[in-house]
Amino acid sequence: MENSLFTRQKQRLTKKVEPFPIKNGVMYRMGQDNRLKQCMLTTEAKMVTKELHEGTTRRHFATKITQKKFFNVGY
Repeated sequence: MENSLFTRQKQRLTKKVEPFPIKNGVMYRMGQDNRLKQCMLTTEAKMVTKELHEGTTRRHFATKITQKKFFNVGY
């Protein structure tokens, strides 16, 4: 009984982590466009978002444009 429970837990965990491959120590997820997107910490996401809004790409004009910039760089 205990062993079958452990086996089911392993199967569930394996299914949950399948979309998140790790390459060279970096975690990715497969996007709907079949491109790997790099996962990042919340602090990293805030820095990237700030850069897209205020940095070299300048401010955003529409939510969809900012989202497209964000996804085009692979996040």
